[in-house]
Amino acid sequence: MVETADTRRETRLEILLLLLMGIVILLMVAIIGLFIRMNQLQGQVLAALAPLRIEVAGQEMGLEIGTQAPDFALPDTAGRMVSLDDFAGQRVLLAFSSTHCSACVEMYPHLKAFSQGREDVRLVMISQGSAEENRQLMEEQGFAFPVLPVLGWDDEVMVDYQVPGVPFFYAIDGEGVIVDKGFANTLEQLKELVQAGK
Repeated sequence: MVETADTRRETRLEILLLLLMGIVILLMVAIIGLFIRMNQLQGQVLAALAPLRIEVAGQEMGLEIGTQAPDFALPDTAGRMVSLDDFAGQRVLLAFSSTHCSACVEMYPHLKAFSQGREDVRLVMISQGSAEENRQLMEEQGFAFPVLPVLGWDDEVMVDYQVPGVPFFYAIDGEGVIVDKGFANTLEQLKELVQAGK
């Protein structure tokens, strides 16, 4: 078979296309690897910051320990209204989360384990995202505690609680007083938060 200029050109084009496809695939693999590493680093940073009281310009973030927790009334994922007053006389761990937060996703199994192992503390989660996203989250994670959807950072309860980021927690005693607060993403950190209320 005699090789013509057209067949050589086609062969070169095929080789160039294959090289281009190879480069695109390598770039995609690199981007996926970078995304995974960034998620790992975010978890490590949150774990390192959890024992610290986060301060900005010398002021502690969130509501002060020892203050009365603001009441709220929000619909849960089934549309039933839930308020902090519903838990009067009981210790509460109030979790602030988001359906779009990778650190929250890593924390969910620990949150479920905490809720199943601590009958003396009621867990309530206020989660940014639509009602449908939070319903799906409850089903996927098997949560048996109330999940109360809010649309974003400017929601009244987020502002009232001065939530600095997620996942953020307030431990509230039976009198409705904040006894501890902080970021947490492990079962041990969740247990430490509620120890202050004993």
